[in-house]
Amino acid sequence: MNYSWILTVDKNTGRPVVLGPYNSDDEANQIGFGKLGGQFEVIALKTRDVGLATKILKHRRFMETEKLDEALKRARHKV
Repeated sequence: MNYSWILTVDKNTGRPVVLGPYNSDDEANQIGFGKLGGQFEVIALKTRDVGLATKILKHRRFMETEKLDEALKRARHKV
């Protein structure tokens, strides 16, 4: 089963913010639009473990940006 996770970046610090898991994309989107105002991405992962999800999402961000310092920033898990 896949779980939905929210990934966004704190505008002030540049730190990644990982929220979840949620049971559906719809649930994650409701939280994202309600708390983050649309500046987020919903990603499906096969884990409920926040630590593993954070590692996966940080790796994904590194692969997209090719900036190691972005991937090494400590993630937040609360908004």
